[in-house]
Amino acid sequence: MEKYRGIDREAAIALLSLVVRTPSINPAFRTEGDDPADFGEARLAAALAGWLAEAGIEAVIDEVLPGRPNVIARAPGTDGERRMIWEAHLDTVQVTGMAAPFTPRLEGDRLYGRGAVDDGASLVAFMLALRALSVAPPPADVDFVAAMDEEYSYLGVLHHIARNERYDLGVAGEPTSLRVVRACKGTVRWWVEIEGRNAHTGKPEEGINGITVARHILDLYDRELARAPAAHPLLGPPTLTCTAIEAGVGPNTVPATCRMRFDYRYLPVEEGAEIHARYAAIARSAAAAFPGAQVRVEAPFVDSSAMDVEAESAIVRLAGRVCAAHGVDPAAIGVPYGSDATKLVNNAGIPTIIFGPGSIDCAHAPDEFADISEILQAARMLVDLAHLV
Repeated sequence: MEKYRGIDREAAIALLSLVVRTPSINPAFRTEGDDPADFGEARLAAALAGWLAEAGIEAVIDEVLPGRPNVIARAPGTDGERRMIWEAHLDTVQVTGMAAPFTPRLEGDRLYGRGAVDDGASLVAFMLALRALSVAPPPADVDFVAAMDEEYSYLGVLHHIARNERYDLGVAGEPTSLRVVRACKGTVRWWVEIEGRNAHTGKPEEGINGITVARHILDLYDRELARAPAAHPLLGPPTLTCTAIEAGVGPNTVPATCRMRFDYRYLPVEEGAEIHARYAAIARSAAAAFPGAQVRVEAPFVDSSAMDVEAESAIVRLAGRVCAAHGVDPAAIGVPYGSDATKLVNNAGIPTIIFGPGSIDCAHAPDEFADISEILQAARMLVDLAHLV
């Protein structure tokens, strides 16, 4: 059909291959010995801007940090009264355990490589759809933003929000298996550090074991979590996970120091700052049971808000109509992971869904892949959505 012009298998494979073979690991994940050329979003941003320019679409490189830009492009609408934002991210996670992460490998309908599904599949679907819209314009303007730093601290989308552009509704691209996501949990992460007293294990009573204090804090945290808010109908209950414990000196030493890292997935009725303050106070209170011990709680290194977009909002209803027309379950769902969507909703007041091709189960995996046919279907669905707005 004319409105889907250029949304074809060869174009999708070529563009997704470009994404995979252009490393864009978030610099926050760089460790000693890594090749610095694999980190940062500048090369991928330039490559995508070049693709857009060849398609006749003006693309702007918007520098957020040195060498770490966003890319912005627009398909003008016919009436200019409404505007929609399509947002996906440029950065990927680390490539540990991957033999050839930046070599795109096509096997049947699947294209393998780091970034193929998170977030290459959504980038490709948006870009193919944007090219089609530039030929057969929709009523509303559609802005495409490829943002840096989604995988760590969301600086790219926050930078774009600070431009004070006006949008009526939005789509954030993530692998949702083409389902409409209208709710997601927030995430707050922090470290707790315990300082006890070293001693010889022959006389453990002379020391204060940081691991023992840590165990007590874990027990207190479990009791507090049991008093958490009731489960959300789409998201379930909040969760708290200890994701790291660092402790230990020698085999015959009572360890004084212990560090623990926590990840709390919270509901839309909760606030990250309040959660952190409450659990910080609980951790510090544990020191009273171990005279001489000190407990320090670091400020959150991540606090990404939750979201719950109204089921009757225009973006949810229209996306549901598109899903139904394409044979996809139109019922909106919730997910436990975060994305740039929460910043568009909570920081900018833009009703936004999360939507995209591919499965979240493949994201960050050593055998990450995206299905080409699903990317093409997503691009056609996005075109249809734009024509409904």
